[in-house]
Amino acid sequence: MVQSVDRAISILKCFNERKRELKLSEISDELGLNKSTVHGIINTLKQHGLIEQDEKTQKYRLGLYLIGLGELVVSSIDVRAIGYPIIEEVCQVLEETVHAVVLDCNDVVYIDKKECDNSVRISTKIGSRSPSFCTADGKVMLAYLDLKKQNIIIPDDIPKFTPNTITDKNEIIKELAVTKDRGYAIDNEQYETGLVCVAAPVFDHSGAVKYAISVTGPSLRMTQEKITESIKVLKDAAYKISYEIGYRK
Repeated sequence: MVQSVDRAISILKCFNERKRELKLSEISDELGLNKSTVHGIINTLKQHGLIEQDEKTQKYRLGLYLIGLGELVVSSIDVRAIGYPIIEEVCQVLEETVHAVVLDCNDVVYIDKKECDNSVRISTKIGSRSPSFCTADGKVMLAYLDLKKQNIIIPDDIPKFTPNTITDKNEIIKELAVTKDRGYAIDNEQYETGLVCVAAPVFDHSGAVKYAISVTGPSLRMTQEKITESIKVLKDAAYKISYEIGYRK
């Protein structure tokens, strides 16, 4: 390693949610370096906009240039490319159709799909939409929104797609609270008769749920044992994707 670069990175890592501003002495003490060394590196970082200094308190904070770098990193992340190998693994383990989705207004949009050879063919296509409030994919993403947004997205008059569709808005909102607590959602033939779906949330770098992955299979095969297995496999897979796109607990 290049020592000076390593030390510069260590200085940047001193700042976090609890330590937004630091004195020179605090940085020096934390890293075990003398003040003159730290001061020289910080001056260089200041020249590049990576560190700023408050004129009144003389404390240092992260510089605005890092915002642009962060946005560039986020915009460069290809969720489909990152997620597809993991989705393939889920498909191989569970031997059912696996989807990746995003939330768009009132609907979920399917951005990726993997079918196994022996899985029942699901009619969804990449780019197609389904209502969020009665699908496992949608419910697991709605669950992490605040109540105001949930009320806006969930219609007052809910169509009954199957005998199992929940048409009471308040009941759906209660289910969303349970979904968030347990970390997964289930669609037990609520949208399509004969199909059961389990979904888990995918968190982005900010901790927001921007995506979900799910497994869908025929109700005859999706026994309670298979659902339990699917929950574990999906939650593990969703965490892997979340980690790869920058999420940290």
